[in-house]
Amino acid sequence: MGLYTLISAVALVAALVLTAAVRAVARRCGILDRPDGKRKLHGRPVPLWGGAAVYGAMVLGLLALRFGPGGMSRELAELSTAWMITAGFVCFVGGIDDRFDLPSRLKLALQIVAVVPLVLCGYSVDRVVAFSCPIELGWLGVPLTVLWLVGCINALNLLDGMDGLASIVGLSAAAMLGVIAASQGNDHVAMMATVLAASVTGFLLYNLPPASVFLGDSGSMVIGLTVGLLGIQGTLKTSATLAITAPAVVMTLPMFDIVAAVVRRKLTGRRFDAPDRLHIHHRLLDRGWNPWQVLCLLGAVCLTTGAAATAATIFRRDALAWITAITLIVLMIRLRLFGYEEFSLVKRAVVAPLRSCAAPAARLARYLGLAGLPRSRPDLPAALAPTLPPARIPASDPRTSTPALWELLLRNVSQWDIHQVEFCSLQDHRLRRIRWIDPAMPPDEHCCWSLSVSLPDHGGEICQLRASSTKPIIDEGEFSALATLLKTFGTHFAVHSEQLFGPGSPIQEPVASGKYPDGHRKAA
Repeated sequence: MGLYTLISAVALVAALVLTAAVRAVARRCGILDRPDGKRKLHGRPVPLWGGAAVYGAMVLGLLALRFGPGGMSRELAELSTAWMITAGFVCFVGGIDDRFDLPSRLKLALQIVAVVPLVLCGYSVDRVVAFSCPIELGWLGVPLTVLWLVGCINALNLLDGMDGLASIVGLSAAAMLGVIAASQGNDHVAMMATVLAASVTGFLLYNLPPASVFLGDSGSMVIGLTVGLLGIQGTLKTSATLAITAPAVVMTLPMFDIVAAVVRRKLTGRRFDAPDRLHIHHRLLDRGWNPWQVLCLLGAVCLTTGAAATAATIFRRDALAWITAITLIVLMIRLRLFGYEEFSLVKRAVVAPLRSCAAPAARLARYLGLAGLPRSRPDLPAALAPTLPPARIPASDPRTSTPALWELLLRNVSQWDIHQVEFCSLQDHRLRRIRWIDPAMPPDEHCCWSLSVSLPDHGGEICQLRASSTKPIIDEGEFSALATLLKTFGTHFAVHSEQLFGPGSPIQEPVASGKYPDGHRKAA
């Protein structure tokens, strides 16, 4: 216990001193995270490179252990040396990215370059055990270990979007993994986890809201790498057999966020590495939560999954950990705290092929004279259906509560600085329209450009979904992604326009056949 206290004290004091020094250097060198009014909403420029202080504090804590009384074991010496080299390179890459904003694909490639030598040096897994069932990986153990480490690096990096959040997640993960490693007899991993926890604690005192210094990519990537490495080393039953439950459940929250991000971007036609402001902490902040409330909730989630993983390891009850993790994810989706929109997109992606397969059967039924029989309509997923009221949304009031898919559309198009969205439907030569206008847009400001898609409804009439912006025109790639998004939503709105307008909604005055009020003609 005295050894743990010594290395904790050294790492904590080193983190306090180094963070203050790094903050001053970063401010003097102009390495600042400046607010942009879109994704970065903090009130003033904040110094970056806080990760260098965390890395330096960990190095000093490990050196104090190596050269202190009693020295360190061979396992810890090998692990700490491999970690120092790999984490040092990752910290360097993150620092360069903080300064020059590297392309995401290049950064990903450098992360892989950093972890591959670590894995090839023997820090990989040949077999995993879940629910007491061993699974031989063989040569697949190397790429899967690389995938795990790179995933942990990016999971913490994506969560680093709010004061103190990545630090809280890293601290809770390190503490729980340290307890798990000690219970498994992996004292060298427990000591390294203690050093990480103490280093992050010292930095966190500067990083709590309102933060005076940010981790930056140099810090979030280092913490992610360290947590990933400790996760697989701390639960090894033998030299290369991993009990997968503990590390996977401890990382439930970061991994849930990164999976949701990939699903969201893929199903809305955006690049998987395209930045957005739709991560879990952004969603909670947009709901009106303050930073401290978000930190408390997400910190409690991390502690809950960590405690479940620890209990499952000690009592050898893997089901306890997995049930806890799955229950938390389901609760977040059901309460619409996070993941509800992504879950809806997945369900729609699954329903779409089924709808296309059902179309030939429907045509055959009409041919045989069975068209009058009740047909099952492939509407929205059942989880969304109750949220769609029959009443029409007045176009004059953008603050009126709207159907779930309309809200999801508005949330997604905000990534392109869209200030107006309009859906028009011609039925019996009469126009129905729903329009959203950004309340923040000045009333006298005109749109610079608009993009619209036209799609047929049940009766062959053309519906139109249009997005407009007052910002300068975007590049061709962004236009393509936006067009794909509008087509995805417009296809559903055209077929199920009654879910937006309702059967008894007011209809505007008749318009010329095939023409919208602004002169856009109906497509042939």
